[in-house]
Amino acid sequence: MNRWKPYAMGLMILLLAGVSLSHAQSKDAEEMEIGAVAVEEEAAPEQTAALDDTAADEGLLHEKMTMFQLIEKGGVVGGLIILLSCIALGLVIDYALAIRRSKLAPAEDVAAFRELVEKRDFTRIKEAATTKPTFLSDVLVAGLDELNLGYPAMIKAMEDTAEAQTARMARRIEHLNVIGNISPMMGLLGTVIGMLRCFNEISQVSGSIDPKLLAAGIFEALVTTCLGLIVAIPTLYFYAIFRNRLDELAGEASVAAEQLIGVFKPGRSSEGT
Repeated sequence: MNRWKPYAMGLMILLLAGVSLSHAQSKDAEEMEIGAVAVEEEAAPEQTAALDDTAADEGLLHEKMTMFQLIEKGGVVGGLIILLSCIALGLVIDYALAIRRSKLAPAEDVAAFRELVEKRDFTRIKEAATTKPTFLSDVLVAGLDELNLGYPAMIKAMEDTAEAQTARMARRIEHLNVIGNISPMMGLLGTVIGMLRCFNEISQVSGSIDPKLLAAGIFEALVTTCLGLIVAIPTLYFYAIFRNRLDELAGEASVAAEQLIGVFKPGRSSEGT
């Protein structure tokens, strides 16, 4: 159940943002309508007729669609892009909570493991790693399992485990990269479908074609491209942030684990005595 909480939070955030933006746009539209009425009342009698003739055109020019109306123009492809945005936002929240120093290599765990390693209490180390598994604990236990084979074997086991753990977490982050690359392609697909539909309707009209109808069809077709780019740009940005953060924290955790087993380094005991 906890696994789906970030996605639910992402969906709620998107809905709240859409409602807020739609409310703001509706408020702006109302203010513009009030301003137009005031202009009409203050206009001279001879200008009233001209204002009446152009009122419809000005209304169309100043009309603003709400967020939900814009998404509705995107059709099925636009809905799929919005679904991808919910998934991407859920992943961002999930990774922001998981890829942290307090999750990969907590400072209190480093101090506790250092004390247990100095006491050679390997049983409690493995119990702690099982109870609260972290990147640091997995790497440390992998090295201690090769204690009988010597220090070089411990370092090799820890490096292999750290590499495997980093690759596993990087594969999870790769989902953001996939969404960031798929979203513009889906937007382009929606645009192509919209353009095909638009030109198909135009081909069936006899006589001259109203440019406004053509512009309206192209506008609806370009909505999905806009939605795809809106989803792709922040998604790829967060992907780069989490990838760099993962590399940094994984490196710090690996160095901390190697320092913990430094007491088993050849010649270390003799130097200490």
